[in-house]
Amino acid sequence: MEKKLYYDNVALVPAYSRAESRSTLDTSTLIGDRKIKLPVIPANMKCVIDESLASFLSENDYFYIMHRFDIDIINFIKVANEENWKLISISVGVKDADMELIDKINELNLRVDFITIDIAHGHSKLMKNMIKKIKETLPDTYIIAGNVCTVGGYDDLVSWGADIIKVGVGPGAACTTKLKTGFTYPMFSCILEISKF
Repeated sequence: MEKKLYYDNVALVPAYSRAESRSTLDTSTLIGDRKIKLPVIPANMKCVIDESLASFLSENDYFYIMHRFDIDIINFIKVANEENWKLISISVGVKDADMELIDKINELNLRVDFITIDIAHGHSKLMKNMIKKIKETLPDTYIIAGNVCTVGGYDDLVSWGADIIKVGVGPGAACTTKLKTGFTYPMFSCILEISKF
């Protein structure tokens, strides 16, 4: 049986560096067409991100994904549009109410730069349908889709039209997917295997 690794199972080995100070190093990266300062994104969970933090991150060139739980997401988008945020990034699910939300964003002519389709098992027909819906209704919006943990799942989400893929199922300390369903995949191995393709 092949071993799968969590981040706790691996260590980075330092090598020679020409850098004279960490302050001179550039950690910026591109997500879609956006240059962000740091390739780290807060989890789109209500215990992690809220409106004020989203506003701060947007205005300071960091990436965020607003969670979708117990929030008036249309009002969140309206405020971000009225204040002309640099980045407007939200989460949706795959149910009928989420499909209606996509229509409402379009009807109100609201700008949304990124939509994350956030479900526990992204390699599904429901995901395929939601990607299609967003592509047809909001064609200028980047789609982040997930979560998947296999090369097959990654390949299908790409072929269905997702711009960015969220990988990883059940590895986080706050994630209940592993405990409730038994499905998980150690994150280091997940990223290593998918990044080869």
